[in-house]
Amino acid sequence: MNMGGLACEAEGSPFENWTVILFPYATGDFHTGTGEFHYTDHDGKKKILYHNGYLNYTQTMRKVMELAGVDDPEAVVVTGYSAGGFAAALLADDLFTNYFPNAESKNVLVDASLLLHDDWHTIAVDVWQTPGEIADKPTTNNLTLDCLTALHQKCGDGIHLLFDCSTRDGDLAKVQNYFDTGVMDVTEKEADIYQQILRDSILPFQEADVSLFIWDGMPWYDEPRNMTAHTIIATPAVWLPFEEQGQSIAGWLSDAVNGDLKDYGLDLVKKQY
Repeated sequence: MNMGGLACEAEGSPFENWTVILFPYATGDFHTGTGEFHYTDHDGKKKILYHNGYLNYTQTMRKVMELAGVDDPEAVVVTGYSAGGFAAALLADDLFTNYFPNAESKNVLVDASLLLHDDWHTIAVDVWQTPGEIADKPTTNNLTLDCLTALHQKCGDGIHLLFDCSTRDGDLAKVQNYFDTGVMDVTEKEADIYQQILRDSILPFQEADVSLFIWDGMPWYDEPRNMTAHTIIATPAVWLPFEEQGQSIAGWLSDAVNGDLKDYGLDLVKKQY
């Protein structure tokens, strides 16, 4: 988050005087696990995945609240990118309920975290051993939509929900292909499929009062194929207005914090590449 993105001290940043609490991601459970998953690998060796993300997060937040002097902020943004975006969606309710219940402006921004999987709930319960009140949030194959819908149903206009993604995210298309076929690879065909998933998600997000920012124009690494970049909030591009939208991700988020929520770039999901 400090690679030139939202957490850096960029000149003129609307967040330059904010406190930043950052959770590195290392436990493979979207920061929601409380247990150990025992398994046998392909070579027959017994191994353990330590899904202790929720335990780490909880102990850290308790220490932060004890030492950092941030117990009564006016505004809070819960955000993350890629795996961290799923975590932001899953843990936002926990954060606002247990740590920042009195924040006047509550905001959740999920950056490039949209993957369809039929077993999200089962994985949360049986593999990560996620606490029930969090594991119960995913009820369909769209974890992000489920979590943001639950937040909308609970908080109504008392929370600002945001989601951004590039149209043909190469990393998400690759992982979606792995979920669907078991092959960790991506071609323009899989990018087409991902663009359609994004297109199909627009209306359900809007029904949950989620503000949307769809973007393109940045390639997926140095790929010559028609794929777009994965995530934006941890990069300098977060400050740059997109030509078609006339707005930057940072500006969009800043407006939302102040109660002005808008959608940008929705027509891009129909664009032929």
